[in-house]
Amino acid sequence: MVDKQKIIQYWHVEKKSEVEIASEFKISRTTVRRYVKSFRRALEQSSATGLPEPILSEYLQNIPKYNIKNRGKRKLNTEIIQLIDGYLRENEEKRRTGKRKQILKGIDIWELLQGTGHDISYTVVSDYIRLKKCGNQEAYIRQDYNAGENCEFDWCDIKLSIGGVEREMYMAVFTMCMSNYRFGMIFQRQDTLAFMEAHIAFFAHLRGVAIRMNYDNMKVAIAEFTELGDKKPTVALLQLSTFYGFTFRFCNILCGNEKGHVERSVEYIRRKAFARKDLFDTIPLAQEYLEEICMKLNGKQLTGSPFTIGELMNEERVLLLPHPGRMECFLLQEASICKYSTFSLGKNHYSVPDYLVGQKVDVKVYANQLKVYHQGVVLCTHQRDYGSGQWIITLDHYLRTLERKPGALHGSAALKQAPWEVRDIYQAVFQGNARDFIELLQYCQKNEISHEQLWKVYQQLLVTCPSDISVDKFKVLLGNDPQGVGITYPDSDITRLAIEQLLEITQMFQKN
Repeated sequence: MVDKQKIIQYWHVEKKSEVEIASEFKISRTTVRRYVKSFRRALEQSSATGLPEPILSEYLQNIPKYNIKNRGKRKLNTEIIQLIDGYLRENEEKRRTGKRKQILKGIDIWELLQGTGHDISYTVVSDYIRLKKCGNQEAYIRQDYNAGENCEFDWCDIKLSIGGVEREMYMAVFTMCMSNYRFGMIFQRQDTLAFMEAHIAFFAHLRGVAIRMNYDNMKVAIAEFTELGDKKPTVALLQLSTFYGFTFRFCNILCGNEKGHVERSVEYIRRKAFARKDLFDTIPLAQEYLEEICMKLNGKQLTGSPFTIGELMNEERVLLLPHPGRMECFLLQEASICKYSTFSLGKNHYSVPDYLVGQKVDVKVYANQLKVYHQGVVLCTHQRDYGSGQWIITLDHYLRTLERKPGALHGSAALKQAPWEVRDIYQAVFQGNARDFIELLQYCQKNEISHEQLWKVYQQLLVTCPSDISVDKFKVLLGNDPQGVGITYPDSDITRLAIEQLLEITQMFQKN
């Protein structure tokens, strides 16, 4: 286009000859002559019509075009076309047999042609392959969804730093098709328990159930493919659909467009939530953060609608199936308690109260936690760990044994894993008197006093008697309010006088 403008300017304005212009541009005089002739015709038309400005403007703005109608491919002959078509047929066969990641790309086909002695450029080969694909492009049918009728589910992987350790996590994502309402949950594995718990949490969050769920060909949803091409659902999916009353549909293989809402949501939520923040102390904190992000995203206005996503979801919620309650999903296992008062699950050890050494317990295994039962009574719960060789130990489980072996407390794994409040109190007050510290923990355990309450009383003792803190003073303050409602001293004269005497003695020590 620039050359065209310059040629016309040199000829029409600067009055240069066609030979001079061709020499300066180093192009054929025939090309220069063609542009000059076309400009002359434009001038004649403008003079004849009396409208010079529109005609000349249109001519000067037209981009030069080349006539390639009768120009054939000089090197793309029949033999090379047959070879390329053969490689493309091999690719189709590999896609049908599940080897789609092992197909030949355009560069591979060009290298094979070069290896057989055919002198042809990569551009010619890639252009031919692109034209072949264009003839087989799939057309998509836009869907108009009814409220409450369709919901889509999918997984995605995310990399987070949990407690300073880089870990690969998985996010279960749901998207309602009409409102585009999004919901996400973080799991440590992409297994059957996580699949079921994600659905249970999502339906409880909606307070209803979508009429139909849509899945791709994931292993947690499809047990096997039959010879007739049908897909047999897993037991977990059948249990969910029976309990909640929804129907389900599977997408065709390699057809992510059939659940495009959740495909987009996976990328969108992952980017909005974890592109800027991926450091968390615990997995529950990461889940809370994800829920906050999803709430913000659902508060935005849906494209092409005057309503927000949340407002549209309220319309869908009215037409959802009724929520029958939370379905319990777990694996029940029997476990033996070893000499360390722990049971083994996978490659990790979890503690139980020490009086159970040598006995057996029942363990309900959930996706993110474990519930331990003995004779039908819940003993304790543990956050499930998917690592290897980990010991998850609770200090309160060993107080009976530590009462007889107080010297074992200082270097114990139980103390190292205890809450920070307990460790700080031990190091500041009871490091040389483990027996009194164990007595204090037993008192808290018996009266169901939390570590937070214990810490608040410790802060109060630091103000009133920082140099003379004892287990008896802890008990006095905790005994007046073991449930932590708020420390209020009783009206008993004996108790009131005793507290006054303790405060007077403390003040005397401070003055001295």
